[in-house]
Order: sequence, then structure tokens, then C-alpha cells
Amino acid sequence: MTLAATLSGIETRARGLERSLITATSLLVAIGFVLALAASPVAAARTSIDGVFELAIRHAWAVLLAGVTLCVLSLVSPRMVRRVCVALFLIGLPLLLAVLVFGGEIKGAQRWIHIGGVSLQPSELLKPAVVVLSAWMLSEKTAEPRFPGYSAMALIALPVLGLLFTQPDFGQTALLCTTLVAMLFLAGAPMWWMGLALAIGTAGGGAAYAIYPHVRARFDGFLDPDKGGGQVGKALQTISSGGVFGRGPGEGTLKMSLPDAHADFVYAVAAEEFGLLLSLGLPLLYGWIAWRGLTLTQSASTPFAKLAAGGLISLFVLQAAIHVAVNVGSIPAKGMTLPLVSYGGSSMLGSAITLGLILALLRRETRMEAIHG
Repeated sequence: MTLAATLSGIETRARGLERSLITATSLLVAIGFVLALAASPVAAARTSIDGVFELAIRHAWAVLLAGVTLCVLSLVSPRMVRRVCVALFLIGLPLLLAVLVFGGEIKGAQRWIHIGGVSLQPSELLKPAVVVLSAWMLSEKTAEPRFPGYSAMALIALPVLGLLFTQPDFGQTALLCTTLVAMLFLAGAPMWWMGLALAIGTAGGGAAYAIYPHVRARFDGFLDPDKGGGQVGKALQTISSGGVFGRGPGEGTLKMSLPDAHADFVYAVAAEEFGLLLSLGLPLLYGWIAWRGLTLTQSASTPFAKLAAGGLISLFVLQAAIHVAVNVGSIPAKGMTLPLVSYGGSSMLGSAITLGLILALLRRETRMEAIHG
């Protein structure tokens, strides 16, 4: 194949990308960078970060890497989507296991591993891989009823869920488990499979409450804020202080008392500094991605593309919903970032992988194959 033909093929694939999803993604990234600038002085004061705007600079580099990753993945074929996720799974699973041996403990959990001076959270690479590989197994079950698709899906997902639980990272465990249950429902799995998944999740939550003191403290604090719901209480105060129009970029004061204002509670910072407009605008952007993406999955080229895209969209939007729910005090604190908005290289990269794969699976030419056969 000549260079001209290759470039022509890339141009054709690029033209087939869903522009509304790209626009929503770009807006989220832009909002995230503004909030990183606003939160950078707070992070510098509370952590060992050197330089008032060092966090914003690091965030910009993460955005650059994520942008390149998203662009490249959005142009691959559905077959290459599977290969990419096999590679991510084979790389991410050993790294997730290594976290338990070599990872440093932060706030009672081991979630990060340091490689060449870079801190990496392997779960962010594994989440989209598990979703896509599970969709692959479920689609094979659809094509060949005798194929053990549900069992194969369990063999892929259970080791990852088990390692996440052991870290412990219950937010990511709950997120991934909920997404997989939704995929089982979309695939028409027997109700007992979904019931089994929910039972395992419920038992895991009960075990976490009994085993881990910090989990028990968070849950008890959520039920009775007077016992220690400090983080969520501060987040609610920060949100309400923004009013309708907000205090202005960088002018928030209550954010100073928030732990991880640049990550786990970035929604509260957005509400304080930009008011009701951004408080409603952010959920609307994620809602648009969910609505438009799930609408496009109806004309996806294959059962695999439909399940994988639907699962990835659910993963992305559910994470945003959990983050917002924690910030407004609807659920106990989970330590969950807001996709594409919160600071964090691993989170940004994981979100870019997820959205890049979604765009690849929902490109116009792949959907036209389904319509015209």
C-alpha cells in the first residue's frame, strides 16, 4: 500500500468519526484544564509539588499524551480494538498484581506503582480492556450458543475484580462490576447470572465493611455525618458557596479545606468557582455522551461493536455519575476521579483509551456496514 493510499484511508476514517462526541470530549478537557489551573495553588500548598502551577503543567502533559492516544485509537478497526485490549489486559494484569507487592500505600490502599519515575494506576488500563474482552466473549456466545461466553467473561473479570478488592479499591470494583452486569443484561444473559454478580458484589461490600476500618468509617460517616462525614460535608459547603454565578476562576476559598480538590472533589471546586452553570453543565455533557453514544450503538456493525461500545460508554458515564454523587453527598466517599476533568495522568489516559475505542467502534463507515450489509 502506497503512502498516498494510507493517508487517504486515515482521512476517510477521520471523517467518519462522530463529531458531537469529539466536541463534548474537547469541552470536558478544556474545563478540566481550567480547573487544574484553579486547583494548582491548593495542591502545591498541601503536597510536595514544587511550583504554584506545577500541577497544571503536569496536567497539560497528561492531556497531550491522552489526546494522541485518543486520536490513534479512534482510527483503528474493530478487529484491532480487540487486539489492543488483549495487549492492555496482558500488560495491565501483571502490573495490577505487582501493585500489591511493590506499590506504595496511600490512605490505606495500594493502587499505584512507580515505573521509571512515573506513577501508574494499572486499573485505569485494565477497565476498558476487561469491558471490551467481555463484550467479545458475549458476542461469541450470541453467534454460537454452545460457546461458554459467560464463563469466559467470568475468567477475564474475576481476577481483576479480586485484585481491585485486595488493594482495596472499592470504587473501581463497584464501577467495573456494575458495568459488567449492565452488559450481561444487554446481551440477554439469564437473570441468575446477573443475580449471581449482584450477590458477589453485595457480599464483597459486606466483607469490606467488616475487614477494612477506613471503609467502615466512611460508610458510618455517610449514614451519620456527625461521626465523620467530614469530606462530603466540606464538599457540600464548597458547592453551596458558589451560588448561581460562582466566585470566579481561582477565587474559591472553601476548596482549601478539601482533600484532593484537584481529583476526587474537583466537581465541588467547579461549583464553587463557576456556580450553577458549570454544576449543571458538567452532568449535561456526560449525559449527552451517554445519550448520543448509546443511540449510535443501535446501528453498530456487529453484536461485538454494540456490546463493547455500550459497555465502554456505561463505564465512562457511570464513573462520572459516581464522582458527582459523592460530591453532593448521595453516596459514601469512593475516591473516584471525574473523567477527563480531574487531575491524574492514569485517569486521563484511561479515559482517552475508553473514548478512543468508543469512537473507533462507532465510526460512520463501520455503522454503514450494518445498515447496507
